[in-house]
Amino acid sequence: MESRKNLFPKDASCSPDQDRVVEYINRLLLSIIEELSKPHGTPSISMKRRSNHSGYNLNLRTGALESSDEVRTYTYSWPGKSAQEGWRFGVLTRILGLISEAIKGGFISSKRDIFYQDPVYFGSQRLVDRYIDDIAFTLDVSRAALHVAAAAKGAIGGNFSITMKSGSSIQVGACTEGIVIPRIHEVKEIDISGISWILVIEKEAVFHRLITSGYHNASAAGSGILLTGKGYPDLSSREFLRLLSRHEVCNSKMIFNPLPIFILVDSDPDGMAIMSTYKYGSMAQVHRNADLNVPSIQWVGLQASEMMSAASHTNMPSLVPMSQHDRKKAEAMLKRNPSFAEDGPEPAWRKELQSMLVMNLKAELEILYELDGGMEGWLDRKMSKLC
Repeated sequence: MESRKNLFPKDASCSPDQDRVVEYINRLLLSIIEELSKPHGTPSISMKRRSNHSGYNLNLRTGALESSDEVRTYTYSWPGKSAQEGWRFGVLTRILGLISEAIKGGFISSKRDIFYQDPVYFGSQRLVDRYIDDIAFTLDVSRAALHVAAAAKGAIGGNFSITMKSGSSIQVGACTEGIVIPRIHEVKEIDISGISWILVIEKEAVFHRLITSGYHNASAAGSGILLTGKGYPDLSSREFLRLLSRHEVCNSKMIFNPLPIFILVDSDPDGMAIMSTYKYGSMAQVHRNADLNVPSIQWVGLQASEMMSAASHTNMPSLVPMSQHDRKKAEAMLKRNPSFAEDGPEPAWRKELQSMLVMNLKAELEILYELDGGMEGWLDRKMSKLC
């Protein structure tokens, strides 16, 4: 199967978004200096923030989850109406200063790095996280444009190569346990010629089992890539998968089609929510979902309803009762997340959640180890039908 060989990420280090950040910080600094030079000047900073009770909808063009509620604007001034307000103004200016230093110095900081620049003054990591997200949301940019990135946690494996901007090359297939997913702004080029599919896996343990067994090479569907976000995916995992989703393969009729991307999650509310995050986006990063979602992703499993039927004919372990947390989460997803709505785009997802609630049972991926042919045989049968 022929493929279009290389993928080239956009260079975030010299993007219009970064220019917008620099311009904003410079303009804000000038306005603060101007206000402080006045006898009764009161410099201020205004930030946008989504309401915690926002409504959501799906954009029909991008397939991304969007917020449908108005955005709140918060203004902090100095010295402020209270010591608390003055302190918040100081925290924001300190964070903006550290972002400016990172951009000018050409280095990347994590939210944790920023907090530990002045932990006593900042008070909590949570406050720093929120203000960084507010800055990105206010300017309508990614955290990469702020030169802020979370520590990478996702992993990937398969026979492909990555060329970094530093000049180094990573032969991913030579790493028998996979590699940590690199940040795409550090990637120059990805060569995935010869790859026929991508499988996204919820659980790190399942990823390691499949990568160790060589499933990415031995699959009946051909050579593939295994990727895990180790639960709910971080931005690096979502960005990397989005980049891979741009790859195309040529079929027997010489027509280029998108590379098939499958996802394997627990049949429980968290697994379903993780799948929705990859395909449509998250509520936490709603302003960035159109740049991160992967609309082409296909659900390969797990379905509790299927396992219930199989369990009745075999000696497979019993399915797991749902907890009160599971039930509350499932009910909230059916009510709030438009991808699970009655008139939404995923009736099979909705039906699965409803079945869990009715039966009060869920299924974990490890149950597949007990099937004839194991998880690998089950995946071969499933993916062959979808490819």
